[in-house]
Amino acid sequence: MLLLSLTLLIGAGAGASVVSKVTQEALEATVESAAKKSGRALDSDLARRAAVEQVEGLTKTYGDDVLKLVEDGGLEFVEAVPKYGDEMVKFASKATPQARRVLALNPEELVPLSRRVGVEALELEAKVPGQASNVFRLFGDDGGKYVAKNVPTEDLPRLIKYGEMADSDATRRALLEAYEKEGKSLFERIPPKLVLAGGLTAAMLYGVHEASDIARENPGFLSDIINHATSVGGIVLLVAIVLLFWRFGLMPWQRKSQNKNPSSK
Repeated sequence: MLLLSLTLLIGAGAGASVVSKVTQEALEATVESAAKKSGRALDSDLARRAAVEQVEGLTKTYGDDVLKLVEDGGLEFVEAVPKYGDEMVKFASKATPQARRVLALNPEELVPLSRRVGVEALELEAKVPGQASNVFRLFGDDGGKYVAKNVPTEDLPRLIKYGEMADSDATRRALLEAYEKEGKSLFERIPPKLVLAGGLTAAMLYGVHEASDIARENPGFLSDIINHATSVGGIVLLVAIVLLFWRFGLMPWQRKSQNKNPSSK
């Protein structure tokens, strides 16, 4: 009901005016709640009266339901609406109370991001403050939305760090695919220490047989992995990868030998 009524009013435009039935007591109570949310003390009558008048102005534009947004967003929300207008109210009306608060604290970054990808950006920011833009930068718009909707809060720091340590966009896509299949067990299969030591590659994410198939179909796959491992100093990782491919006959000289002796297959 809150979202519907506010959406209709937003659609009417910021210049529209509505008849507010809110009482002075309700306005003052809302301002007090917002001030508490913001950690501010409205000690003077002048400051309190100015805040009440601002909130009353919002009710005349967006209706009485905007009071709930003010309570959740704090005084920063009231201060941001004149600059960001209808979008500020629209995004807040679709968000959870926690997400409204982060929007009020950082509208400069989150309003444009929400305009592009939706309120998923706000919900993600509420889970991991300061990381929403980073997540959408790492995983793209679709990948970021997946993370916002499906990854539990406790897994987000590790998933973001793995994304930062990935060697390419393709590896980051593979990371999300692996997480979708394995969930938090992915972090047990590929421990954080290993990633921090040598970065994250596609070979680490794919199973052995998947990596074998990819290597056979793409001869440059092994070279790329080795180059990456040596560039980041991951000697242990390099040795493990070389042993893995040697075990399955995927080293360059082994493939040449197999091509020369097709009858041995």
